[in-house]
Amino acid sequence: MRTVKRNKILKILAVIIFSVILISTSKTIISPQRAGIIDLLSVPLKAIHSFFGSARNIMPFASLREENRLLRERINLLARKIDELKMVAAENDRLKDLINFRKTIPFATIPAQVIGRDPSNWSNSIIIDKGLTGGVKQGRAVLSTKGLVGRVLEVGRYSSKILLITDPNSKVGVMIQRNRHGGILAGRPDGKCRMVYIALDSDVAVGDKVITAGFGAIFPKDILVGEVVRVDKEPGRLYKSAVIKTAEDLSRLEEVLCIK
Repeated sequence: MRTVKRNKILKILAVIIFSVILISTSKTIISPQRAGIIDLLSVPLKAIHSFFGSARNIMPFASLREENRLLRERINLLARKIDELKMVAAENDRLKDLINFRKTIPFATIPAQVIGRDPSNWSNSIIIDKGLTGGVKQGRAVLSTKGLVGRVLEVGRYSSKILLITDPNSKVGVMIQRNRHGGILAGRPDGKCRMVYIALDSDVAVGDKVITAGFGAIFPKDILVGEVVRVDKEPGRLYKSAVIKTAEDLSRLEEVLCIK
């Protein structure tokens, strides 16, 4: 509706302005006639002149533009501050979850922050901000609040490299939580894992939870690893295999716990 009204006003103004120009320049209209038409148009012309004069006094356009610019800058600044506060709040929530999780597990851990990834093995290893001075030891398991992450591969004084369970060089003894059937978890380049050497008579199914078996001294028993998303039986093989989706999204890790 506002657009229609504005268009009508603009058309009327255009007619009036055109009429004034035509009268002023026309040689065919005699002076008395021209004067009469001008008198007739004087009322709307005065109204238009008065309106724009009042508008200039009421609305100093230059200062309004400057004020709008300052307001937009302030809005952008406030939006950035809100985003920063949201990130701080999200970090606080993660740290609270980490602290609460540490209280529920039966072994001592060292909290650490992910500070990067190994350029030579970008998708399957991470760098944390704790090393020998922080108590981190080579070969120990690394967890998140959601499940198993990997193991400490290399340790420096102030940082360490963690080999993720998705790395093809990673091997972890695991079992199906529901039926306790065992197997070996091996990493895959696509960010998932494969559980192999599952018994042919196992009723492993999509949705089953996979946990650590506790074999050896690296990975404690009953740590959640992930969930079965596909079960395979290849011809000629004496075992089944299953594709496992990790419990933690390892591509988005920000904090971890290293077992002492």
